[in-house]
Amino acid sequence: MSNDNHTESSSWSDGPAPRRRFRALNIIVAVIAVLTVAGLLIANLASGDDGSDTPGSGSPRPDKASGTADAPGAARTEAGVPVGYPRTKAGAKAAASNFQAAQSTTAFLADPDTRRKITDVVMAPEAAGQRKATLDAQTGKLMAQLGILESGRTAKGAALINRHATLAAEVTSFSKDLATVELWSVAVTGVAAADSPLPPTSEFTQWNYTLRWDGDWKAATITRSAGLVPQTSAGQPSSPSAFQDLGGDADVAPFAR
Repeated sequence: MSNDNHTESSSWSDGPAPRRRFRALNIIVAVIAVLTVAGLLIANLASGDDGSDTPGSGSPRPDKASGTADAPGAARTEAGVPVGYPRTKAGAKAAASNFQAAQSTTAFLADPDTRRKITDVVMAPEAAGQRKATLDAQTGKLMAQLGILESGRTAKGAALINRHATLAAEVTSFSKDLATVELWSVAVTGVAAADSPLPPTSEFTQWNYTLRWDGDWKAATITRSAGLVPQTSAGQPSSPSAFQDLGGDADVAPFAR
């Protein structure tokens, strides 16, 4: 969760068969497709760029504003999503980071009503309708394949895990009307059950946000590309059921401030 190469995780402790691993890989691809459907392109968004930054290549580099008072958060929330950002580079960076976090929850995948409300807040008005329709179609099919109900659990009570953390953020271009932000992130997605076709699996990704100013920063497009992928841990992967206590959206990391 082009250069979208997906490498299969090392075998789980209970040793899944090759067919099961292949099935899991297909579902991982489906999860990524759901979370990375681009919004509609907004005409003439590129006008007015002041040239203060140029788009970067590869994974983003953190700048000095990250994690400091120069990276302000939002003024309020709508549908649980922080909104109300300053019209600055730091505001655009905080907006993209928070928008990604808001879309990276169990409820966003499992509950159509939650997903639509969040999408209306995150996306620019011109892009929201198409994105909601596409996400509904793809996510509904995926949740059915995984056996996930709107509660975020299977009929047997196994929890859907969908956790995300932004590791670095960079504003690659900025004007008063348009900003592009790259996020390097890691996500863990899967079902916490030993018989799951998709055990909780990690994915390193670069997310590319194009934000436009409409009284606040709104996402015009959201795409993904290959990010830095570190070496795998020397430790043995935990069993899928060990992730059960992480189910739901309680105790997730806070939004950017």
